[in-house]
Amino acid sequence: MKPNGSASSLAKRARHEPPAPDEAEVSLFGPGIGESAVVHLGGGDWIVIDSCVETGTREPVAVKYLANLGLHSEHSLRLIIVSHWHDDHIRGISSVLQAAPHAVIACSAALNSDEFFQLTAFSRRAMTEWPGTAEFEAVLAILEQRAPAGVRPAAIGPTWAVANQRLWQRSATGSIPSAEVYALSPSAAALTLAINGFADMLPVAGPARKLVALTPNQAAVAVWIVFGSFNILLGSDLEASTNPLIGWHAIITSQARPTGLAHVFKVPHHGSDDADEPAVWTTMLVPNPCAVLTPFIKGPSPLPRPTDISRLKARTNELYCTAAPKGWAPPRRDPAVERTLRETVRARRAISGPMGHVRIRAQHSAPNSLQVDLFNGAHRL
Repeated sequence: MKPNGSASSLAKRARHEPPAPDEAEVSLFGPGIGESAVVHLGGGDWIVIDSCVETGTREPVAVKYLANLGLHSEHSLRLIIVSHWHDDHIRGISSVLQAAPHAVIACSAALNSDEFFQLTAFSRRAMTEWPGTAEFEAVLAILEQRAPAGVRPAAIGPTWAVANQRLWQRSATGSIPSAEVYALSPSAAALTLAINGFADMLPVAGPARKLVALTPNQAAVAVWIVFGSFNILLGSDLEASTNPLIGWHAIITSQARPTGLAHVFKVPHHGSDDADEPAVWTTMLVPNPCAVLTPFIKGPSPLPRPTDISRLKARTNELYCTAAPKGWAPPRRDPAVERTLRETVRARRAISGPMGHVRIRAQHSAPNSLQVDLFNGAHRL
């Protein structure tokens, strides 16, 4: 067994072999744009954080993965978390909820504001729909259908997550340890900033404005998971900030957050330096943790950049990525078309590829001994 929480084995187990009842699993999926985390907390209890869809079928990867394991989302999914309402994190989330009638869904409390609901209402009337509006409204419609008779419509909605809130728990049973899931963010200050940001996006007199997503990701939900003595930190897209009341600094200095050190770290915001907080590595993670990131290949400067990878590799030698950070070679076309493209465009790349999959499994009694399996182009950096 390798020390300090590093991955001790890369020997592949069958991809569709489910974990043992007393075994934890963290599966990170990402095809280059989009991500989803599927986590087993023992005893057949699963949670899903964020959603992305298969390119061909448009099926949420989380639902498909559980089905391939021989499991039914209806009976297995206990909790669904939407870390924040950006396009690359919410595609298909309403379908995940539809497949899991007994699951609780949690969203950032920043969305529980008049300003956000006004923004979504305006989006319906605007020429350009705000990203995620349709998914959000579909989630609300499902929750309304499931509400008990007599519940006032204003009381129907997801669990609104705030910093240091426990979202789910299970007591120990036999050989299966207890498990807990916490939201580490958003802080109260982040909620205030996010709500003010929504207000600034509301239309004013004059030409219609295109709605844009908030940045930085001040109100994203970072997640802390405890499974016996095994801890997991999922960083969402939460960014660092010079404001000590928001972002990672607010989490690190919080006296109310769960204690302990995480053995697995989902690196925030695709490894970008704007989400990097060195104190996270020294105060919240074991030395040399198993760190996983999903790339974001869209745009002129894909993430992670080479400098991001170098910075992260200096902090752990157990760094994994679900897909190629620079994208894939585009499919070749007719020679005449290829010649024209070469004359017009200096460099081309495909921005979405196979649904890369990093799977980490661990026994709760041996959290420093992890097994990492890599599928569909996922690789060690």
